[in-house]
Amino acid sequence: MKTFLKILVLLGVSAYLIFALVVRGEKGQEKVCTGLDIIINDELNTGFINENEVRELLVAKKLFPEGRALSEVDLEQLEKVLTSSPYIDAALCYQTAEGRVTIQLTPRHPVLHVINEQGEDFYIDNVGGTMPRGHHVIDLIVMTGNVPRAKAGALYSQLGSRLENDEFWNRQIEEIHVTSAGELELTPRIGQHIILLGDTSDIDDKLSRMRTFYEKGLNKAGWNRYKTISLKYANQVICTK
Repeated sequence: MKTFLKILVLLGVSAYLIFALVVRGEKGQEKVCTGLDIIINDELNTGFINENEVRELLVAKKLFPEGRALSEVDLEQLEKVLTSSPYIDAALCYQTAEGRVTIQLTPRHPVLHVINEQGEDFYIDNVGGTMPRGHHVIDLIVMTGNVPRAKAGALYSQLGSRLENDEFWNRQIEEIHVTSAGELELTPRIGQHIILLGDTSDIDDKLSRMRTFYEKGLNKAGWNRYKTISLKYANQVICTK
């Protein structure tokens, strides 16, 4: 019996020593990032950012995670660098159980393409910001004229979103020109008239009046009958030939 107990004790000690060596070995051999997965949630197909550009950005900032120890991969820093891009709205980075790093990106949402009188070429986004055009070409309503870049987002983001979210107006308006006095002139795709909007106040009411006039007036009188159609004054649609 004593011999049997001694054997059990020896087996137990041996098992513990083996377990301890394995655990120590695992601790000494730190896990590394085995791969990088990039998911771009680009519902509008803007093409503002692609996987290769993300990888190049991380390499340039010396933050590319693949092959690094997972403990050295700073996920918060990755997100900070990615959202510093003028084309990225949000970034979420996390590690998977398999030792990979996943990056989920949401590009910014442009609503107007501005080419102002200073020759600046940029986009206004849906939250009041501006973003450089770069090499990107997107089919948006173009805004020209007196559009100061520093104020463009605050002044015209809401208008751009309103036009974009309405299927009729998004198809009908081709260009918005801002005069030296800051008044808005809309050029439609159909018809040879100019819509004088004035400013962006009461925009829903103005567009509603114009839509009604299209349906009940121009459909009968002809879309090329008038040179200008003014919506600047409340409850009025003033036409000139």
